[in-house]
Amino acid sequence: MRKLYRIFISRYAVSALFIIAELFLISYLIVYAYSYSLVFVFFTTLVDVLVIISLINRDTNPEFKLTWLAVVTLVPIIGGALYLIFYNRHLTKKEAGLLSKIFESIRENEKLTGDEEASIENLGELARVCEAGAGRALSLLKDDAIANLYTGSVCTYYKSGEDLFVSMLERLESAKKYIFLEYFIVEDGELWEKIYKILKSKAEEGIEIRMLYDDIGSMSTVPKDFSRSLRKVGISAYPFARVSPRVTSSHNNRDHRKICVIDGEIAFTGGVNIADEYINLKRRFGHWKDGGISVEGAAARGFARLFLMMYDFTVGEVSDYSHFVKKNEYTKALSGGEFSGAVIPFGSGPKPTYPEPVGKNALMNIIEASSRYLYITTPYLIIDYDLTEALRNAAKRGVDVRMITPAEADKKIIKIMTKSAYPYLLQAGVRIFEYTPGFIHEKLVVCDDAYAIVGTINFDYRSLVHHFEDGAWIYGSPAIKNMRDGFLETEGKSGEIAPCDAKLGIFEKAVRSLIKIFAPLL
Repeated sequence: MRKLYRIFISRYAVSALFIIAELFLISYLIVYAYSYSLVFVFFTTLVDVLVIISLINRDTNPEFKLTWLAVVTLVPIIGGALYLIFYNRHLTKKEAGLLSKIFESIRENEKLTGDEEASIENLGELARVCEAGAGRALSLLKDDAIANLYTGSVCTYYKSGEDLFVSMLERLESAKKYIFLEYFIVEDGELWEKIYKILKSKAEEGIEIRMLYDDIGSMSTVPKDFSRSLRKVGISAYPFARVSPRVTSSHNNRDHRKICVIDGEIAFTGGVNIADEYINLKRRFGHWKDGGISVEGAAARGFARLFLMMYDFTVGEVSDYSHFVKKNEYTKALSGGEFSGAVIPFGSGPKPTYPEPVGKNALMNIIEASSRYLYITTPYLIIDYDLTEALRNAAKRGVDVRMITPAEADKKIIKIMTKSAYPYLLQAGVRIFEYTPGFIHEKLVVCDDAYAIVGTINFDYRSLVHHFEDGAWIYGSPAIKNMRDGFLETEGKSGEIAPCDAKLGIFEKAVRSLIKIFAPLL
């Protein structure tokens, strides 16, 4: 109740009221003008027609076309205006110029460090080991303009949030140059107190510390002066996409990443936020099952660039990348004379920052690569036709496709949507399990002891379209077998869903039918 009260009297509530008032005013003025002006009737009708023509001809996901066509058709006059405001994120001229400078700085740094050249060499080395794997890596590198392929880096898989933070805290203690932290949620609690104590001490030693947290993700979990209080002790902390009282599509594009980079030598990512529930110090939905990875070596530089890109865009500056991302001994393609696995740290997010659907394409590629098994853990399962059919086709061609979702829901409506995806997948031979001890939040895809994707991407529209996400595409690392074993261990604690268990009740069907129409926009 205290959290809800804090939100109710906060700037978030005030901003929300202003946004609702703006939308109401826009709608009222449009309807009023429509009632009294034949010219405006003609104009708004023309806008709706042009919007429909534009939607039909867009090279985009059919689900989005249908949803927006429904909006424009069901809410004539106003629907066209909503489309123009919300369909894509609109960067201001200043933001576009800043983003261009950031990408230019990143590309210059890639040349200075040798990462660009090494990435090409590493891709050739991977092609000699696995030509198909190199093709899939190349596809990801083309989708994400600042991604590079690294070899010689050591991947470590953590099968719980507890294990990940034990390692992360140890490495934070040993930081010598800088610390980067980027999280969707930061919550004032026992875990944050441990991290804060280290950060404050390191800042006093003169180590540079930069931090991002999502303004909406953390709106009820930290004090309103959180970032200001951190900056006072030498921690350069800022909220991402600070909520403002104006109508803008940027409010829908949250920073869902979870990245920690230490000295450019090791990086951590996965499903875990900085909050006590992620390591079971607080229980909300039974046992919280999470996980993640660390990458030590050159691949950590890829995560450093991802962080700096978001930090610079948030703060409105362009960092000296050469100060943080330097050439080191991990650059070359070979480690000890043998191929040691490949890692591509990558980011994904909304247009126009990311012109391609990076996360979705990466998932599609790994699904299509599977020939023996494909294991997936995800807290949510609200996916489009393409991903659904890719999973079904994998199962039909004999791949052992298994998915683990939560038994305990953190959001009741989302649970209904997740459950509604079961029957069609089960029909094709996909095996689905629910984590019975509680809630599984881990985002893991592993196949054939060869490929894996670990990071922050959920199997839902928010992750695949609206949010800024991060992940690591991994090929040939010994850690992949640990991921497989971790999945099987989790499966052993989960209950398998039979077709009869996947049937929805009348109320659930009604909710599913209503939400599914607008799911791509939510």
